[in-house]
Amino acid sequence: MKCKTILATAVLLTFFVPPLSSKTKNRDRPIKGEWDFEPVKVWQINQAGEDVFGHPFSLRISERGKLYIFDTRNEINYIFDSEGNFIKQFAKRGQGPGEVSGQGRTFLVNDTVIISGMTGFHYFTSEGDYLRTARQTGSNLPPHLFLNEDELIAAPLTGYHTPEGKGKILLQNLKLGSEKVMTDFSSFEGGVGRSGEQLFDIVVIGLSPLLTIGQGHKKIYWGMSDSYLIHIADLEGNEVDSFSINRKPARISNRKKKEYFGRSDLPADALSQIINSFPNALTHFHRIEMHNGLIYVFVPELDMEARRARIRQVDIFSPEGKYLYRAKFELEEGLKLLFSPLENLVIQGNFMVSACELEDDTIVIVKHRIRLPEL
Repeated sequence: MKCKTILATAVLLTFFVPPLSSKTKNRDRPIKGEWDFEPVKVWQINQAGEDVFGHPFSLRISERGKLYIFDTRNEINYIFDSEGNFIKQFAKRGQGPGEVSGQGRTFLVNDTVIISGMTGFHYFTSEGDYLRTARQTGSNLPPHLFLNEDELIAAPLTGYHTPEGKGKILLQNLKLGSEKVMTDFSSFEGGVGRSGEQLFDIVVIGLSPLLTIGQGHKKIYWGMSDSYLIHIADLEGNEVDSFSINRKPARISNRKKKEYFGRSDLPADALSQIINSFPNALTHFHRIEMHNGLIYVFVPELDMEARRARIRQVDIFSPEGKYLYRAKFELEEGLKLLFSPLENLVIQGNFMVSACELEDDTIVIVKHRIRLPEL
């Protein structure tokens, strides 16, 4: 049976499962109130050399301030310095050494850039020079993060890869070709439709009820985004803590579901199966990061009419999971965050770099100085 996974850039519908028991239970009211990042623009660019930005799909910033951008429309990666000066392009689409086919996420490990693709993980220096390609052995699951150049955490993204609604988080060693189960979880089984020989797997990264994993201080933070429950585990997979917010999901009618999926070019029988598999509640979060010792959980703002979502709110927690601040990204007039299934807004130190749209639909990359809360 042929399987076609679709990475949609819009809203998907999920189950609402009441939070399981957690050690730290929070009301939907932050202890210290609202937080203002107070963004101040440092620079703005709209092209990489002679290339005008098409659709920046993911952004990464190294500890030394270099900015790495994958542009899915231009099908190439770019490097800029901390001042916004274009350095070079690298890792274009292709099958040869140093080229990438079916590019996914970009990871930074020390001074090494790791790009996931259909044929493996492609390693580059911080200057964009090709080093090698490593193949994934064992369970061929999507990578969520790299602990070092050899070890990564992988887990399923879709119902197609989680039979009977059970998924596993794996620690894989590319050098040794080994893997071990860190923990398992209950996953969403919807979003799958069949039509004859074809199987369609609808995914909306960040808005689907997907597993989200973050890392910091030798711990991993993970949760299924259909309920606001975050588990804290050590690198062996042992749960050491957890926290939750008692937040109700946004509801949406069946009519809205049909309006959204009704314009799809999927076969009618597969489309019907997919629509019927989603209940009428929306997900809560899609990124977990650590900054200044605090836990940041990114919450999308959903717009069914526009069929897209942008990150506008960040819930900020103490290391123990106490809900400290509700923060929002309010950019200057004329700028709005560009939606992307991956990281189109990154924080490094006291700076934030984001992909934005101007009022005339021009795509720009903007760097802001921001104010972060301290531990």
